[in-house]
Amino acid sequence: MYKRFILAAVLSFAIVAISIGDEVIKKKKPQEQKYKDIASQVKLFGEVYREVGRRYVDELDVKDFMRAGIDGMLGDLDPYTVFFDPAEQESIQMLTKGEYGGVGIEIGLRGDDKELTVVAPMSDSPAARKGLRSGDVIIAVDGKSTAGFTTADAAKHIKGPSGTEVTLTIRRASAKAPLDYTLVRENIQIHDIAYSGMLDEEIAYVKLTRFSKNAGNDLEQILKDLIKNEDPKGLILDLRSNPGGLLPAAVKVSEQFLQKKEIIVSTKGRIKQANREFRTRRDPVAGDIPLIVLINRGSASASEIVSGAIQDLDRGVILGTQSFGKGLVQTVINLNNGNAVKITTARYYTPSGRLIQKIKYDQDSDEPEMLTGLEKIPEPGEVDTTAERFSTRAGREVYGGGGITPDLTIKPKLMNPMSVELYRQDLFFNFIDNWLAVEGRPDTVIVTDDMMTAFNDFLDEKEFEYPIKGMDELNTLRQLGEKDSLNEDYFKLIDNLEAELSVENEDLEPEVQDFIYQNLDRQLASALGGREWRIRSTFDEDTVLTVAIDILRDQERYHSMLQAHTSTDADDVTD
Repeated sequence: MYKRFILAAVLSFAIVAISIGDEVIKKKKPQEQKYKDIASQVKLFGEVYREVGRRYVDELDVKDFMRAGIDGMLGDLDPYTVFFDPAEQESIQMLTKGEYGGVGIEIGLRGDDKELTVVAPMSDSPAARKGLRSGDVIIAVDGKSTAGFTTADAAKHIKGPSGTEVTLTIRRASAKAPLDYTLVRENIQIHDIAYSGMLDEEIAYVKLTRFSKNAGNDLEQILKDLIKNEDPKGLILDLRSNPGGLLPAAVKVSEQFLQKKEIIVSTKGRIKQANREFRTRRDPVAGDIPLIVLINRGSASASEIVSGAIQDLDRGVILGTQSFGKGLVQTVINLNNGNAVKITTARYYTPSGRLIQKIKYDQDSDEPEMLTGLEKIPEPGEVDTTAERFSTRAGREVYGGGGITPDLTIKPKLMNPMSVELYRQDLFFNFIDNWLAVEGRPDTVIVTDDMMTAFNDFLDEKEFEYPIKGMDELNTLRQLGEKDSLNEDYFKLIDNLEAELSVENEDLEPEVQDFIYQNLDRQLASALGGREWRIRSTFDEDTVLTVAIDILRDQERYHSMLQAHTSTDADDVTD
């Protein structure tokens, strides 16, 4: 309770401190009373903090006490207004600089014990050159055990200034004893474009995973190379599960597709400086190529700026599911001693005037992709009939109220319980790691019949079980019947229902085997070729991508979807 009280005073104190000496503010008489009120609250804060510090029954850690108050106060605002101490500013610095000091590995928590594991080394990085592999378990960093580490903990120990050394102790399935790798950190360039290339002779594909400082320049160069060398007749920009990043990067990405002087996005806030309009300032690299943008519930912030501008200006077709709805602008204010506060100062609006931010953000998070599947996915063609309506340049109807609604909604297929459990337990990762240790590392990605058989044997060895939908409820009914000594007719009914559920579950077997094949293929590709191979391995099973390709091959359909008189209801797809 004291946390929020102290926090309110802390914020007041900070505002007063910043405003002291500000001659402009002093001259604005309407502001005088506000700052008198703030000064009064600062005095109250000082009194409360002094007395609690002097008299509280336990000794207080001043730093922790203050931080708890700051976090509590800001927690009453929105999820994106937060305080950073120097150690927590790394994510912001990575976006703004486009690089970080490290060894170039993608890490995650894998296995039954959720151990810190190398998912894939980045190409031409210190880790790759030294021979670290996908599946290597990092058991220590500079002699410090990683037991209980989160990925954030690992990053703090593994990353550091370029030119310094870090020693990773690795447990590898094919090695009898732990291996020590001493790596020299380098400035690792952040590559926002995870994959680019031609899907066939006519269709180009680019997957953009974030919007750091490098995003716009990297995309510009890739598009120039594709146009020069391949002359694509259509382009797919994949922004699915892209959580966003920097506003200038979103503007630079949009400039590659929109004509000069087009409005991309506007911001509106309480202070004059927050009200801005951003337009393209140069001719586009790919201004005439038919364009499809893919989005989903994990597409947020800068992703929504780009897709919203493309949609409102009728530059391309938007496919997928409704985006996340993060349309709040943050400004980072540097404070004393390396601390900083990120404050929401404005809201984003698309060219048609739509508010990107969803109305309620009490369920928002700084990791919007983690909400995928937790919110209701709209049915194909479903829109919020209460949402405010806007018009694109060509007169097509679009909807406000948060997020970008696709021109064509493709509802993702839900995984059955067995598939969910296979994925949740990291069984594909564990199997491929063991398989490669025994069989060796092949040059190509081929999932053989022997591998499929071995995986099913692996599941038997692990005594793999998965929940059958409805079985828990039947067990509860059975226990209630036993408790109340019900007659055998009751239990026969339970037995019949259980048999029906088992038969229904057996009918899933072909679907599950397809799922197993696809994920073994994906995991093997990741182990052998990293992120790029992993992405490529998903193309054949990606329904949204398949629909996008079909539309680009049918130019009449593509152009009709961008016309005001056309309804896309007939085009809606359910996977």
